[in-house]
Amino acid sequence: MAESEYQPGACNIGGAEQRKRRLLGYASFAVAFVYIATVLIAGYPETYLLGSFIFLYGGILGVLQAQRQFCAGYAMAGRYGFDDAEGAVEDEKAHSQDVRQALILTGKALAATVFLVSVIYGAAVSV
Repeated sequence: MAESEYQPGACNIGGAEQRKRRLLGYASFAVAFVYIATVLIAGYPETYLLGSFIFLYGGILGVLQAQRQFCAGYAMAGRYGFDDAEGAVEDEKAHSQDVRQALILTGKALAATVFLVSVIYGAAVSV
């Protein structure tokens, strides 16, 4: 597949956009790590660990979007963005496929985040 070829429900971002999402995902993971470490080291209540959810969700979603070459936000807005072209998705069927894929992708990120936060919280409570 060409790096600049829009495919409904499958590919709506190119290399630069993928790198951006990957870097934002990694940055989110780093913030989550610092947040979790701060909660544990400072001795805050374990329930504060639940606050790591937003950072972990951002990390997982960013990395998933980079891997899948698919941006959920662009999909919902009916857009695509590649290194050499960007624009609007005109075809209603294509936009529908994009929205469906965006919901699947965000659902997977949500499920993975709930699982990860549950593991972190469970480990902290059981120690």
